[in-house]
Amino acid sequence: MTLILLAIVLIVSSLGAAAVGLGVVSMPDNRVHKRAMALAAAGFTPKKSRRLIPQNQLDRGWLAQLTPPSFTARIERNLVLAGRPDGWSLDKAILYKPIGFAFGVFFFLVMLSKGEPMLVLFGLAMIVLGYFFPDLLIKNMAIKRQEQIQKELPDLLDQVVISIEAGVGFEAALARAGERNTGPLADEVLRLVQDIGLGLSRREAYSALADRTTVEDLQGFCRSVVQAQEYGVSISSVVRSQAKELRLKRRMRAEAAAQKVPVKILIPLMICVLPVLFVIVLGPAIVSAYANN
Repeated sequence: MTLILLAIVLIVSSLGAAAVGLGVVSMPDNRVHKRAMALAAAGFTPKKSRRLIPQNQLDRGWLAQLTPPSFTARIERNLVLAGRPDGWSLDKAILYKPIGFAFGVFFFLVMLSKGEPMLVLFGLAMIVLGYFFPDLLIKNMAIKRQEQIQKELPDLLDQVVISIEAGVGFEAALARAGERNTGPLADEVLRLVQDIGLGLSRREAYSALADRTTVEDLQGFCRSVVQAQEYGVSISSVVRSQAKELRLKRRMRAEAAAQKVPVKILIPLMICVLPVLFVIVLGPAIVSAYANN
């Protein structure tokens, strides 16, 4: 058991050191630098031709071009959902997988030299974990980012409604809300305003925003805005109704999460608390009954 714990510590330390050395894990930048990076990601290719990257496509290096498209598309989709995190690119994400696999193989060979079946099985598990470790990191960042977008959306729409009622145009209200806020949603709003300013039609810009997220509320908002502009419906009324609906949905999600808490507490209660309670309550009685016999 001690060897297994030592092996776990070694493999986690190795993967952590490799992540830091390769730039996967980096120190958080200040807000000004993050906002500058978000504004710089306007969708241009690094080539001389100033052409917008279609469908949220990332820059593809030689490694991505040699990789099967289906394999690359899945990694690219997760990177887009994660907001193109610092230290990650499409080529790096593809390269980290064989590096993690090599770490897993090395650990497996170490465990194989021990000769114990459990350690060998643990080494095989480390091979699989090392190969999929970059995917798990990107997927985790994408899930957290989408959850944060969903949480921030109602408040940002309230700010947009206030600006529109004050006489500001819709895109200007979006830009002001994006500048006054921080976080992934503010960055996506600034990207949306930039796309429109760079020549994309409103349908294309809002469709690109909907493709960059898995939040159904934000996708529904993009569809509502596009339809309102096409059919001449008042944008302020659409945004106001959307903000009210999203606030209601957020409250319902909070109530649903609160109702799940007793069920989640039940398992640790049965495993950790109840056995100790039984020992305290029934222990003296069992000892006295055994002594009387």
